[in-house]
Amino acid sequence: MNLQKFAEGDGDGTGDGNDNKPGGGSDEQDPPQSFDDFLKGEGNQAEFDRRVQKAVNTAVSNAQKKWEALTDDKLSEAEKLAKMTKEEKTQYMQQKKEQELSDREAAIIRKELMAEAKNTLAEKKLPAGLAEVLNYADADSCNKSIATVEKAFQEAVEAAVEARLKGDKPPKKAPGTDDSELAKQVEAIMMGI
Repeated sequence: MNLQKFAEGDGDGTGDGNDNKPGGGSDEQDPPQSFDDFLKGEGNQAEFDRRVQKAVNTAVSNAQKKWEALTDDKLSEAEKLAKMTKEEKTQYMQQKKEQELSDREAAIIRKELMAEAKNTLAEKKLPAGLAEVLNYADADSCNKSIATVEKAFQEAVEAAVEARLKGDKPPKKAPGTDDSELAKQVEAIMMGI
């Protein structure tokens, strides 16, 4: 392949990268190969076409599946509505609006609970990132999950502190120092001698 040509210089096997022109050679190297020139190489165009076609097929397939899922949902709803009487349609639309309203209300409550939980975590000097793991189903669930997270966090901090305080082996005494000599040095320093 042409990569070997690049690795060895100009392809004559000398590996010096010079043009070997009369006059002692040149510091200029062959310009880099363009993509179009690369595609003209043996088998490169076919491989490129194969890879592009595979990528296009994958993208089209994924888009088609998403589109079919969306149209199936809308089609099935349209079929339901077509089979319903006028009163059933009215009731169905009312239920649908109530469900949308309840979903919006739940989202608003969740945002409010999350904001309040972040304030509570800040007051308790806990990381605000813990707000992501709390249960926001309702206020009681949120408070219970805050208490649980707080307890677990405190236990983890205590365990880490205890492990840190235990430390490793105590440091060894410096060689050549004697306790009595050290005591004399401390005494001398304290007496101002």
